[in-house]
Amino acid sequence: MEGLVLVIILAVAFIGAVMAMISRYRRCPSNKILVIYGKTSSGAAKCIHGGAAFVWPLIQDFAYLDLEPFVVPIDLKNALSLENIRVTVPTTVTAAISNTKGIMQNAAVRLLGLTRQQIEDQAQDIILGQMRAVIATMRIEEINQDRQAFLAKVNDSVSGELEKIGLYLINVNIRDIGDESGYIEALGRRAAAEAINQALIDVAEQEKLGQTGVAERERDKRVAVAAATAEAEIGEATADRDRRSKRAGLDAEAALGETEARSKKAAYVANQGVAEQEARQRSESAAREADGAIRVAQENAEKKAEEARAEREAARLNASVVVPAEATKKQTIIEAEAQKERSIRIAQGEAEAKLAKMKAEAAGVQAILDGKAKGYEALVNACETANQAASLLLIEKLQEVASVQAQAIQDLPIEKVIVWDGGGKESGLNGLGGRLMGALPPMHELAKQVGLELPDFLGKMEEAQDSPAEK
Repeated sequence: MEGLVLVIILAVAFIGAVMAMISRYRRCPSNKILVIYGKTSSGAAKCIHGGAAFVWPLIQDFAYLDLEPFVVPIDLKNALSLENIRVTVPTTVTAAISNTKGIMQNAAVRLLGLTRQQIEDQAQDIILGQMRAVIATMRIEEINQDRQAFLAKVNDSVSGELEKIGLYLINVNIRDIGDESGYIEALGRRAAAEAINQALIDVAEQEKLGQTGVAERERDKRVAVAAATAEAEIGEATADRDRRSKRAGLDAEAALGETEARSKKAAYVANQGVAEQEARQRSESAAREADGAIRVAQENAEKKAEEARAEREAARLNASVVVPAEATKKQTIIEAEAQKERSIRIAQGEAEAKLAKMKAEAAGVQAILDGKAKGYEALVNACETANQAASLLLIEKLQEVASVQAQAIQDLPIEKVIVWDGGGKESGLNGLGGRLMGALPPMHELAKQVGLELPDFLGKMEEAQDSPAEK
């Protein structure tokens, strides 16, 4: 009974231990980070993303960090630029708690237990400070004209600071850029005026070239008419000769004028083509440089993405293969140890129970034997001779002998019953021998009937011709 109770108690304790272990085995969803703190092998906290772990009771506890992105509105005003001009840059920043090793350890140390609003407030303070620092190193023209470079500097500066508290910068969106003095607006007006003036200059230059060509044509015409008129007033005799000669000279001059005009025009067209070609080459070179920078940035981004995917795959394999295998191994070891302990306890209980029972039986037998030894010793000391002691011991066993005899002859046919009477009236120790002697004949008769032979010290009985009493 005691062994059964012990087995039940051990079984209940084992089931309770198993249920407690199962209740402390925690799985981590993909959109959260499981943080185990207390006594861990990973420092102040152990961070797990996309896996599971056993949380030891009493010495460990756990909490979760949410990986959901959040949007931080940044209303940046009166930020001083490099020229000490106050700039307003309304921006929207998207961030989230990072799941990268090392960075999420920072999040567990600095953000665990904070609400979403408290985390956003910390991120907002950091972003405001870093954007002011970046603006202080740039001119208004650089911020307004090259916004990609401005965004790159903001990303580099803000990302490093956010990682210190465990956050990851996802996106920075600059809505607009303005200033209190109207400098950016003036820059826009100046650029528009420069473009308009350049267009007007180009138009005037073209008109000048056209009017110059027309004037040259009119001049050549008037010169030719005047020369012809002057030659007409010369004598008719030489008029024909002179006219032909003069005409040849005028034709040569006209051809020369046309040649000069054509050369000037060709030089202008060539200069214009060279300028256009140089502008086109500068534009193509800038475009190629921009494409190269974009391709380099894309290659770097793809490289970082590949590295992040490799780390995520390694983490997934660790969570899906290594962690369950370790948990199964630990559970098997715990079950084997519990089974071993239970078998040892059961064997010890059975051995102790058997030992206690044997000790009790031995103590009982020893007590009986000690009592009998003392009784026999007192009996022997009370008797005068050894025969008297033997007779008394025999008398002690008469009841058992009679019980055995009665059991043996209860089904036998009995023809006669003999009753012996000692006839003595003595009592006490003096009459004990007489009563014993009176009991010997019926004992011999009884032994004879069952086929037994009594010891010699009880005497022998001869056949009597007449029985003392017969019924």
